[in-house]
Parts: sequence; C-alpha cells; structure tokens
Amino acid sequence: MTKKYNVPRSTLYSWIDRYRDIPDANDITVKKTLDNYKRKYEKEKQILEVLKLVECTRKAPLKTKLYELEKLYGQFSVRILCEALDVDRGTFYNHIKRNKKTDTSYAKRREELSVAIQEIYEESHGLFGSDKILSVLNEKGYHTSKKTVRELMNEMGIHSFRSRAKKDYKIWKKLHETKNVLQREFTVDKPNSVWVSDCTQFSLFKKTYHLCAILDLFSRKIIAYKISARLSTQLITSTFKMALEIRKPEGHLVFHSDRGCQYTSYSFRKLLIEKNVTQSFSKPGTPYDNGVMESFFSSFKQEEIYRTSYRSLEDCKTHIADYMQFYNEKRPHRANNYKSPNQTEEAYYKKNPTV
Repeated sequence: MTKKYNVPRSTLYSWIDRYRDIPDANDITVKKTLDNYKRKYEKEKQILEVLKLVECTRKAPLKTKLYELEKLYGQFSVRILCEALDVDRGTFYNHIKRNKKTDTSYAKRREELSVAIQEIYEESHGLFGSDKILSVLNEKGYHTSKKTVRELMNEMGIHSFRSRAKKDYKIWKKLHETKNVLQREFTVDKPNSVWVSDCTQFSLFKKTYHLCAILDLFSRKIIAYKISARLSTQLITSTFKMALEIRKPEGHLVFHSDRGCQYTSYSFRKLLIEKNVTQSFSKPGTPYDNGVMESFFSSFKQEEIYRTSYRSLEDCKTHIADYMQFYNEKRPHRANNYKSPNQTEEAYYKKNPTV
C-alpha cells in the first residue's frame, strides 16, 4: 500500500492508530437504539408500578385520579404519574399547589423521608451526600428524587462531611470536648441562659410515641415540645429549632441533656456549634444530672398521661397542648416560690425592662 499510493510507512501507521478506536457508524446507531429501548423499558416499568399502587383505572373520574396520584407524589416523577393515569401535568400541579398547605399526607411523607435521610446520614457518620443517600433510599424502597433529597437535607441543615472537610474538622474537634458544664447548678439568674432537654415515651393504642421537650431552667417553663412516632435526631433538631424561633436567645446559652444518641449525633451537635450554643451532657447513667427534666416528666405523666383516656392521637395531642399551657401559665412551682413559670418570667422582665 505504501508503494501503491506513495505514502510513507510511518504516516500509514499513524493513520491506523488515529482512527482505530472510532466506532463504525452502524455500531453508534445500534448503541443509540439500545439506549432508547432501555429508557423506554425503565419508563414502562415505573408506569406499571404506579398502576399497581393506585386504586383506580385511567377511566376513573379526574378527581379520583388526582387523589390517587397525590398519594404517590414525591415517590415517582410527575411525568410518570400523569402518564400512568392519563392526567395533564398542569392539572396535577395545580391540584398539588391548591392542597399543599393543608395536605397532611404530603407533610407526613416529607417527615418520613426526612427521618430516613437523617438515619442514613448518621449511619454514614456525616460522609454521605445527596447522591449516596438517594441510592440507599432506593435500596430501602423509597421512591424519590435527588432534588427532593437535597431540598430536605438543606431544610435539616446537613451536608456531606467531606464536602467541607476543613471547616467540619474544626467542628469535629469541638464535638469531642463536650463535658458536663451544668454540674447540677439548677438555679440561674435570667431566662435563656440555660435550657435543659430530654425525651420521654408513652403508649397509645398499642403504639409507642416519643415526646421531646425543652425547658428554660430560670423559670422551669416548657418553651418547646414535639411528639413523634419515632425517636430520631430529626425530632430533637426540630424541637430545638422551634425553641430558637420562639425565644430568639441573644446572650450566651447552655444546652444540657443526657448522652442519648440523638443529642450526641453529629448533625445536632454541629447545629449547636453553628448557633454558638454551649452543649452540656449528664454523666453516663446519672439521671440526677438532668433532674429538672426528670421531675417535669414525672409530673407530666402523673398529672396528664396516666389519668386521661384519649379517643385518638389528635385528642391526645390536644390534651397535651392544654397541659403544657396549664403548666406554664397556672401551675405553681416550688423553685419559683410557688409562682407559675410565666409569672416568674413576667416578674423578671418587669424588674429588668431593658432586657
């Protein structure tokens, strides 16, 4: 060939090396066709899964179809949901937008997903980002999107430890310096200087529920509480964020609790550091180090839980809300010279109007 076309041998070999790895046009076409078939198969597979889960057919009234698809919202893409039951995507989005504010099932799905994300994050010691968390969620049977996972992670204030390693290393060092700052000094001279917290559980209709509460040590006022079917870091974090929103503390704040894994979790302790809150822990196996919370929960159960028959979970929550209001507004407390927590704080701010 070199003689026939008068081409140097070296040039010929360089051409061979240059074009050896270029696929044949037919190979490219086959690959594109296979990729298209694969995407189509995955799409049809998801549509079939949706059809198995909904309790209606494509011929059902629009209202029924919207109701059924709404139950799966967040588990599949909107495109898949709407194609499965032949619903216009704009119609479905409008339906979701109208009901989002009052849709308890939507909120419940997001709460369940948040708990699952938090657990996966904690199990990875803060190393997993949204990609890996989504992968584990899929393995556990959750159908959601990377966008939703990222959104919920941002809401919870968590991110991959590796993505900001230098900054997080400083936080990690602080996490291992925590000790019992409170030292059973249960008398403080002003509100929002020491908060104490703990969780308790109670049974209702053969199910166990957990209540997390945060108490201001100055007045013994319950400043925030939340109830959940699961004892999780998310429960502790959301209660603490509620307390911050309600009280908006400006000075130095100490937060004391036991060493339960939710309070010692990386994400919660990082949150306290970011908010410039000093964390304090009871010694292991020493409940008296958090005696004020132990005393409150004892009163709470004796005065409310054990003496009330609840008709439903909502009825229980209503009664508990009433008790918390009674406790803060009207119940005399020995540590407050038999004044209620609210009366104690009102007297303090009356004496210190500039605070």
